[in-house]
Amino acid sequence: MRALLRSAEELRKAQQRALGARGGSDLQDRLAEQRRSVRALARLGRDILGDEGRSVSDTIVERIAKTLDAAALDEGSRFLLRAGRLTDELEPPGFEALAGMAPRQQRRGATAKPKPKRGELAEARRRVQEAQRDVRARAREAVQAEGKAERAEGAAAEAREAAKAARERSDEAERVLDQAEAALRKAQRG
Repeated sequence: MRALLRSAEELRKAQQRALGARGGSDLQDRLAEQRRSVRALARLGRDILGDEGRSVSDTIVERIAKTLDAAALDEGSRFLLRAGRLTDELEPPGFEALAGMAPRQQRRGATAKPKPKRGELAEARRRVQEAQRDVRARAREAVQAEGKAERAEGAAAEAREAAKAARERSDEAERVLDQAEAALRKAQRG
């Protein structure tokens, strides 16, 4: 949990730096760190629910991840998360997460860039929204793939245990057979 909260704070700082036209690659690193923290905690949530005998679907794990992500990025929810008192499901924030951040002021005498045309702005917004949908879809795929891998690992572990138990039964049956054959040989000699 501490790693998630720390990564959320670092992400916020990286967003501020990126708005100031510096640290764009740092922002990508912080986003990746945030996603790793959320995925790790979501997997832990799945394990805890599974240990308690509760149903653990990919949808539930995804909802856990979304709530953790949202809570880490919202100041009020972050407080509740840290205190262990977060009781409601949350949706990740959109651009409102950047509220209060201001881009770096342009220096005096610097030439202003021409404003983009309305069509260019609309196209850029459309591409951002499309990229956001793609990121969410890929994140869902990753969570589902991780769940599938974990289920496969569990099935493999169960199969290994079943094979071990079958081997033990086979060894016991061979021991009984050896004893029966020895008794038969003794009876034939006797």
